[in-house]
Formats: sequence, C-alpha cells, structure tokens
Amino acid sequence: MRAKLEWPCWIRVVSEDLAKQRRFYREVLGLVELDVGADWVQFDLGGGNLLEVIQRSDEPQYERIRYQVGYAVEDIESAHQELIARGVQPVTEMLGRREGGGRWCYFRDPEGNVFELKERPPK
Repeated sequence: MRAKLEWPCWIRVVSEDLAKQRRFYREVLGLVELDVGADWVQFDLGGGNLLEVIQRSDEPQYERIRYQVGYAVEDIESAHQELIARGVQPVTEMLGRREGGGRWCYFRDPEGNVFELKERPPK
C-alpha cells in the first residue's frame, strides 16, 4: 500500500450518554478536556493524539455505540482512492478542510467496523 497508515492518532467513543461519558473521562480517568461542542468532547492523550467522545446519531459513522480508531495518513486523497480501489467500503466522502483541522473520511472493515483516515501532513 503506497498510502501508509500510521499509528492511530485518535480514538473515538460513540456514546449513548455524552454527559455521563464526559464526566467519566474527565473526572474519573483525569483526562484533560481540550475542546467541546454540542454533541462531542475531545480529550488530550498527549503527543497531539486525541480521545473524542461523540453522541450517537443517525449518521452512518455514528449510528451505534462503539469505539472507532482514526489512522493518520500524509496524503489522504491517495489513501482514500487506494482503499476504494482495493474494495474497501467507504462510509462518507471526504469531510473537513485542508485549512484548520484537516480532512478526514470514514470506511468499514469486512465486519462492518468503522475506521477513519485523518490527514496529518508531515511536519
């Protein structure tokens, strides 16, 4: 595979009760909260890595409670095209913007588990 997947840069928990999970990761496990939105919260895992807890919704990548892993890639467009060419089922189109938080997209593995590719250009 030309588009090399790097060590996961984040882990996501799709949650039924966001407030309860937020309290758990912040108060029980002691993680530092970095950012929060109406239906998500991000915690610092060190080294630029994140734990994100997001409210379950009807969107296909968030339709049931579970853990998800996000793999960093340098060239997300090539990685996206390559995975599709190899028969990997996409869940979403490219999301986000190159500016700011970068771009990402979701796929399913053969058993239906959702994973993300996250653009992380070399420094």
